[in-house]
Parts: sequence; structure tokens; C-alpha cells
Amino acid sequence: MIGWSISRSIRIQEIIDNPLLPWDREGLSGNDGITVAVIEMDLPNAVSSWNWHMISTLIGMRDIIDSPHLPWNRRCLSRNPSITVAVIEMDLPMATGEWSWYSISSRIDIEEVIKHPNLPWNRRGLSGNDGITVAVTEMDLPNAVSSWNWTRMSMYVNINDVIKYPYLPWDRLSLSMNKSITVAVMKMDLPMATGEWDLDYIASSIDIGEVINNPHIQWDGYCLSNNKGITVAVMMDQAISSWDWYSLSKTINIEDVINHPNLPWNREGLSVNKGITVAVTEMDLPNATGEWNWFNIAHYIDINDIRSISRLNKYIRCNPDVIVDDLM
Repeated sequence: MIGWSISRSIRIQEIIDNPLLPWDREGLSGNDGITVAVIEMDLPNAVSSWNWHMISTLIGMRDIIDSPHLPWNRRCLSRNPSITVAVIEMDLPMATGEWSWYSISSRIDIEEVIKHPNLPWNRRGLSGNDGITVAVTEMDLPNAVSSWNWTRMSMYVNINDVIKYPYLPWDRLSLSMNKSITVAVMKMDLPMATGEWDLDYIASSIDIGEVINNPHIQWDGYCLSNNKGITVAVMMDQAISSWDWYSLSKTINIEDVINHPNLPWNREGLSVNKGITVAVTEMDLPNATGEWNWFNIAHYIDINDIRSISRLNKYIRCNPDVIVDDLM
């Protein structure tokens, strides 16, 4: 049975190769690979209707440029991470809704702002744009609305801008959540900054090299357990007794599990580790807790393992590499 979830997740080539199956158009509308070519295909047994709000959020800009007459939704296009000024300025005669400059400003490539300063950008939205820089905040944006939000900006700005402009009103709590945060910045004099540093947030995302180079800091084991760079070697170097083994099992490189089977891994956490393999589930992990979750494991293991092991066949729909032949 082809349903909404399969239509939403299956590789788009499978729809092209199997147009007679009962695809769900609503599900296809939310498929990351959706294209106008697929929308215009003859799918005689498909059910439900196309959802142009969902399509507008995901579709590539080239499809909009090539097919301006389709019923795009401007508010959803505003949330499309590929949105460009060229598309915003197009005549879209069948489009519904209004442009959201807050959403556009939050997502658009920052070079578009630099090239088109006269557009009605939203400064609060730009403050949360991954590409925001101090140079952009100093630009003359004559038609921009709202104010710069330094709390929001502190989460996204390149940390080199903080080093270069220490006197700006940064927010320490938000800087603690900035993926580029360093111990050197934490030690800086930021005379206009507000808020306090949050070492828990910092431990969860800071480059693991910063942890290694600063063993004098009392890092929290539970927060470090969520750090994607954590390794058993780093754990052994830290004077920490309390670790979150569920979180560690989710994020750690699977080779660390293979090389250290006696540690108290958590099978539920390992089940959502992107490196999980059938071989790991068959290992003797004498001190592990929890149970394997095969529904989750099926999202990450090699689909050929699911095909070859009969007891796993029922989970094949969960795997992103599933093809139509697997469903028959």
C-alpha cells in the first residue's frame, strides 16, 4: 500500500519510474525532491490533491522561474530556504498570499541583502539569518523595518565578528548557543554585553577541541554527552563521573562502541545513532541498558540488510533508500 508517508519520503525517481501506483499527492507535495515535472505527470491512480503551500516551501527556484503561471503561495515561498530576489520580483499571476519579509530576511542568502539594500528587509528577521554579519547591520537599508535583535543575532553571527567588535550589545546567553563559541570569547571583555554565560549550552555544542584544551573548566558530563564531537578518549581525559549514556549513545561515533563494548551504552540511544549497523546490534554489550528499537534502526542501517534479514522486512518502509520493489 502506497500512502502519505511513503509518498513524502521516497526518492522522486521512484514516482517517475512507477507512475501507475496510487501515490498520494499531498504526501508528494512534502517530498524534498518534488519538481514541476512530477506535478505535471499523468498519475492516473494518485489520490488527494496537490498542496501548493507545501510545494512552495520546498521547490527549487528554477522550477518557479520556469513555471511562473502555477498557483504558488508567496507566504510559503518566503519560507523556502532557496528564495531569491529574482523570484520575489517576478510576475506570478496565479500566486496567492503575500510576501513575508520577516521570513525572507531570516532565510535568504545574505549576499542578496547586500546587492539589494533598498528592499523592505526586516531587521529582526535578518538578525536570525545564518549569514548575518556586523557589516550588514551597518549598511544603509532605507526601507527596512523593525530593529536589530542582538539577542537573536548573538546566536548566529560568526564568532570572529564578536572578537572584532567586542563593544556591541552582544548577549552572553545567546552567544553560549552559538555553534562557533570558543573559550577565548568567553574570557573576553564585552563591555556592552547583557546576560550571563551558560556553560551547559556551551558544553553541548562547543568544538570538542576546546574541551580538550581547557580541562580546568568544570564541564558538565550530561551536557558534554550531547556534544556531537564527544569521543571515549575525551571522556577518559575528563574528571567527570556522571555521563548521560542515552545521549552519548545517540551521538558518539559508532567505532567507539565497537572498540569499547564494555561501557554502559544505551540501546535506545544507539538505535538512533546514524552509524548504527546490524553488526553492532549483534555485538555482546554486557553492560548496555535499554532495548533495541528496530523501527528507529531501520532509518539508518543499510537497506540491503533489511532486505536480506527476514525478521527486518516489516521495517523496510522506514528506510530512506526504499524503492517500489521493496513494497510489493
